Amino acid sequence: MLRQAQVQRYSIESGLRDIMIAEKEVVLTFLLQLLSEHGILDRLAFKGGTCLRKMFLGNLGRFSTDLDFTGVQEHGHEDVILAMMEAFEQPFHGIQFAMPDAGYYETQDGLSWGVNPMYSHDWNEGESEIRLQISRRETPTLPTERRAQIYQSYFRFLPFAPADLTCLALAEILAEKIRACYQRNKARDIYDLGIFATRPLDHALIRRLVVLKLWQARDTFDPARLMRKFEDGRDFDWEDLGQLLRRTIVVDRDRITARLRQVIRISRGPHRR
Repeated sequence: MLRQAQVQRYSIESGLRDIMIAEKEVVLTFLLQLLSEHGILDRLAFKGGTCLRKMFLGNLGRFSTDLDFTGVQEHGHEDVILAMMEAFEQPFHGIQFAMPDAGYYETQDGLSWGVNPMYSHDWNEGESEIRLQISRRETPTLPTERRAQIYQSYFRFLPFAPADLTCLALAEILAEKIRACYQRNKARDIYDLGIFATRPLDHALIRRLVVLKLWQARDTFDPARLMRKFEDGRDFDWEDLGQLLRRTIVVDRDRITARLRQVIRISRGPHRR
């Protein structure tokens, strides 16, 4: 693990309110490396907010505290959990990961499963947790991409070269983010989409993917319903977002939701209801 002074410096450079958010960012890098070296990530495709930051946005993205994946092949979750437990037997560069007895869960709908590994190191000996979730509702729709992790200033202190990781295609990640906005109220989802709202995107492809993703989740897509959520904006838990951003970033809810309403209008195209 990096020294506390090194993480503190990275936290200050990143303008974070809490050093432990920077600490979690670093620990996630170590965990991804460990899982990669043990071949566990060969079965999974990286996605979600942490993926957007580490693989697509770098410092432009918000921080995150968990890991999300989609299975790229049929697998028994028991086999993956046993492989993780084996990987966690020995400390990894000064971090001890562990799988608590109650650390495994399966969602009620059976469409995803996850583990909540604990970790500790010499300057954080508490019971810190990482949420790691794997979707099995579908395999990737678009071809996956092998990408290098975007350089962060603390990389120069790492005892390894961060591994390249297999990710969902960006359009598919964003479609899943729209699905998340449609089905839940986390401001981190709407913030992530807001970053991409002014970038050139294949809106027709993303829309088709959203419809497919919701169908796979046994739901249907009503653009008007999503538009109403964006018009109001109050349904989203904006307080959840603050600690994951630089102090200097002011979250302009109206601007973000206005951008996303424009994106939804563009993407509706000939499918308008």
